[in-house]
Amino acid sequence: MSLFRVFDAALVRFSGPTASICPAHSIYEQLTSLPSLLDFTHTMYHVLIAAFLLLTVTEPAHAGQRQDIFRHAKAATVLIVGVNDAAHSISLGSGFFVDASGLLVTNAHVIEESARLYVYVLDREIYAAPDVVAVDPDLDLAVLRIPNAWADPLALAADPTPEGTEVIAVGYPRITDILQLGFALHASTIPAMVSGLVQGPSRTNGRVVDFLQTAGLLNSGNSGGPLVRTDSGEVAAMVVTTVPYLERAKDPHGVAIGSVMMKSGISYSIPAPAIRQWLAANHLSPSPSPLAQAQQPLPNMAESEANRSFATGYLLQTIAMVLHGDADLLKLAIRHYCVAAELRPDAPAIVRNLGLAYASLEQWDKAVQAYGKALALAPDDPELLTDAAVAQQRSGRAEGAAALYQAALNTVDSAAEKERVHSKMRGAITHLKSAIPVDQVGRPNSDSAK
Repeated sequence: MSLFRVFDAALVRFSGPTASICPAHSIYEQLTSLPSLLDFTHTMYHVLIAAFLLLTVTEPAHAGQRQDIFRHAKAATVLIVGVNDAAHSISLGSGFFVDASGLLVTNAHVIEESARLYVYVLDREIYAAPDVVAVDPDLDLAVLRIPNAWADPLALAADPTPEGTEVIAVGYPRITDILQLGFALHASTIPAMVSGLVQGPSRTNGRVVDFLQTAGLLNSGNSGGPLVRTDSGEVAAMVVTTVPYLERAKDPHGVAIGSVMMKSGISYSIPAPAIRQWLAANHLSPSPSPLAQAQQPLPNMAESEANRSFATGYLLQTIAMVLHGDADLLKLAIRHYCVAAELRPDAPAIVRNLGLAYASLEQWDKAVQAYGKALALAPDDPELLTDAAVAQQRSGRAEGAAALYQAALNTVDSAAEKERVHSKMRGAITHLKSAIPVDQVGRPNSDSAK
């Protein structure tokens, strides 16, 4: 018997087709007669069983679908890092895939004025120099593409999202603060509620355009990330700005002593239908895969955590070097690199970057040790050989530096590559405090420069 038939049977047997015209004593007789009572008890038993199954089956199924939406949304969201070397500044924002070929969207203000761009996928993979496909400063939209054979795209909603819809903002808010607390790189989800469509000015031209207004405590770093509907998993909008306000601080007597920047909990996002129209105008047609099929085979736990620790260290080291070699950030990067190296002792890139971090702190002996482990795994890498030679030179090991320097020259063929090796060694010698003859580490000659 189906659930609906169980409820129908209970209704018929309780009320009966002539319940409204039966005298009171007749109802009493029916209910107190043994066959009727047993029949009624048997029916209610089935009703209770059906209700129990409804609660124990449909609720976990709904919870499982919600968890899938959260996992999918986080997997499709990326961290975008823009580096402005001239201004020694970093831009941090979010973005999300809209196509399985590696096409992703973000805000224009996240990538503008950046000479170098990095995209962090799944908190474990780092893609340098993504292709900038299209940028619209006025609508604050940009499209990037990374050479990724696999991506977990999100579907852009075709229709406006109704008021009262629950959404989650997915992205990397306050990521520098999180990293400085010692945590590894990870995406965050923040609950929000759609308040409706409102009109506002476009970013550069001041044209009237639509925005989706939401209530929820979003932060810096959510820019470019998706607002995902918790009922369907579709993208309702892309986060673009939040509204701050100044809270006056007062002493015990009520006298104002300053002000503190606070978050109002009001945010504005670019609606998904507008993003779809803009992509179509730029001849970009995203084709996301269904949620059930958007599953990447994950590496084993040790490899996954090692890659996450490496990516965290890489991000910290990148920020540290932009900020003139910030020692505290470099020490945090070293800690994450060490964790990654323990989990994946067979990965030369991890211990090489560990050596680079030690070198940036001028801890040359530790740099030499790290480079030695990396060379045991990749003995013919010219860049690694050159870095190791610099560390040997700076630590006073002239003979070892000369051998590594010559080995680096032997692994490259072009004049440009040889000059890069020479340039790095000349820089190391220039920074030496003690006078060490150039011939001890290998003087460039006419033959080696050809």
